[in-house]
Amino acid sequence: MDTNLNVVKRALKDASPILFAYFPIAVTFGVIATGSGLSFLEVFLISALVYAGGAQFMLVSFIATGESFVATILTTLLVNLRHVLYGTTLGPAFSSWKEGRKWAFAFGMTDEVFAVASSRILQNPAVPIYQLPFAGACYLSWLLGTVVGAGIGGIVPAQLSATLSFALPALFLALVFLGKRTFAHFSAALCGAALAILATLFHIGSFGIVLGAVTGATLGFVIHLHRSRTAQNIRTLKSGTPFGE
Repeated sequence: MDTNLNVVKRALKDASPILFAYFPIAVTFGVIATGSGLSFLEVFLISALVYAGGAQFMLVSFIATGESFVATILTTLLVNLRHVLYGTTLGPAFSSWKEGRKWAFAFGMTDEVFAVASSRILQNPAVPIYQLPFAGACYLSWLLGTVVGAGIGGIVPAQLSATLSFALPALFLALVFLGKRTFAHFSAALCGAALAILATLFHIGSFGIVLGAVTGATLGFVIHLHRSRTAQNIRTLKSGTPFGE
């Protein structure tokens, strides 16, 4: 039986790919945000309180271009609307947790944390001794990267910042391919990506992210359900058991 220390070690090991990816992305955010005229404290507070990856870059661009406060807030909320789906998906696995722990994990749940946490929950029950250190380590890596980026923002070449910014989509692609490689999962990922790209080409904006997430997840679920029923029917035919019994 795993001791608490072993569980925490496993959580940190599982978090390590995200930690190493988050750090340069957060450094990039810190560099871009300070270069846009925000103070060190403002940059740090955005990471500490918003903690939303791509939405933070968008938030800084809105501030830099002078968008209205209402438009900035609504667009940021719309981009992060996918987290409602994440919470709905993982909610049943955390039903026995105390409310404070639920809120703590919910705050630390990013796209990458969700991807890993959801796959691990299929193998073992969700326990705070694993989930909270896992999410907390990712959060601390993001904060540390932000501090470094904001500190060196004035001396980093713009070309380097642009190169580092690709780390965020690259990380999520890696997590997709390292996760469950079934036809349903890949169909969901490809559908979501295609719709998000089309939305960008047609200048629909952040709505494409929500549309891609909802449609891709729905398609993946329908395919998974269909294939599961087909496999069950085949097993039933092979066993010679009449349908409906």
